[in-house]
Amino acid sequence: MCILFLSIYKIEKGEYDMIDYMTISETAQLLHSYEIECDESDVRQWITEGKIKASKDGNNYLVDEPDVLDFLEDLSKVGSAYEKGIDDQTKIARLEKEIKELHKEVEQLECEKLNLELKLGILPF
Repeated sequence: MCILFLSIYKIEKGEYDMIDYMTISETAQLLHSYEIECDESDVRQWITEGKIKASKDGNNYLVDEPDVLDFLEDLSKVGSAYEKGIDDQTKIARLEKEIKELHKEVEQLECEKLNLELKLGILPF
């Protein structure tokens, strides 16, 4: 509630547009709703590391929800070929691994399909 009054005050002063900024605690709660286990100190750390964008007002951080959603998107890509900040060699290795896994999955599905066709009495060509 305090943040809302702060936002309204700053709008009246022309400092920024009406945005529902969140506190550190509210940001942690939002992350929990996306099944991210964290506490307020984790959120502060991610802010200081630049992983979550935030503005500072005195001793308080103000976080905009779209910035948290951007963080969640980046977090979902960790370990994949699309992770931010990885080099090309790592990206290629991850893509090659993904391709191998997909080929293996295709083989398993083809085998499953053949078994189902045999159970139904459908002869393979």
